[in-house]
Amino acid sequence: MQKTQGLTKQYRPPNSSHNLRSKMRAGLEEREMEDDTTSDVAVLPHISKSDYKSFDPNIVPKNAYVITIASRRSGKSHLITHFLEEYTKKNKVDAVFLFTKTNAGFDGIPSTYRFRDLDILPSIIDTQLKVKKHNMKAKKKDKIKSNIIIILDDMVVSGGMSADMRSNKLLNKLATNGRHLSDGDNSNMMVILISQIFTGIGPQIRLNTDFLFTTKLQARRERENIVNSFLSLNSGRKALAESYDVFDSIVNKEDFNFIAIHTTHQNKKKFNDYIYNFKAPGKLLNKKLTGNDDDWKYNKKEVYF
Repeated sequence: MQKTQGLTKQYRPPNSSHNLRSKMRAGLEEREMEDDTTSDVAVLPHISKSDYKSFDPNIVPKNAYVITIASRRSGKSHLITHFLEEYTKKNKVDAVFLFTKTNAGFDGIPSTYRFRDLDILPSIIDTQLKVKKHNMKAKKKDKIKSNIIIILDDMVVSGGMSADMRSNKLLNKLATNGRHLSDGDNSNMMVILISQIFTGIGPQIRLNTDFLFTTKLQARRERENIVNSFLSLNSGRKALAESYDVFDSIVNKEDFNFIAIHTTHQNKKKFNDYIYNFKAPGKLLNKKLTGNDDDWKYNKKEVYF
């Protein structure tokens, strides 16, 4: 029995094809062999979660656009809190602003930095623009440091059709042009978008993300869109099947296990060039991510419904 590129070849020519029965049998076996070559099963090498390095939050640029997609109660807020705790160990962050419709999680962000709607977002962006204009003219000693992080948590609702996330032109502009607010290491704005729905996010935002974190997804369509958008190295059914196997081998290995995809990584030749395993520990550091002493002294977390 011979093997061809990892595929066990089932077909053997009959000893004699001079009678009708042997020709029919040969044709049947050939069709079965062709079906095997186009199936998504058995043609792929075993891919283990251990083949992928653990994700290091410090590889994320200060002006990155990050998307996190996961179903409810799948640990996405927990994961991003862990991301922020690790990122801020080596990167000075001047402010972390949370926009949330539920106000759940992220205990390291005080109430003065938490918002239920996007009304204040234009003012924050305008401040960053003014900082950049100032820094472009200022001497090195007079430059202003303003590295901030914007978290948009579950702002996609009602299937995304009437949500702030899809209709807000400013959010789309942040995805396409947000990096232009940067001034070297002095001022930058990272955006972290957290959603249960990948397809509810506008295409401009999806196509301009730098990193995507996701885990097990209940909707098959969501999984298909992510794999087709970010995990296909080559064309063809066999290559697409391998992409699905990579995805499943990471997210299905353990509960709350995420796949991290560096979507803008250059020269992608193999999956582990830009694919990582990402899992937060069960217990977080519970560090204060932003705010001064007064912000925490008078911190009062409201309950939204």
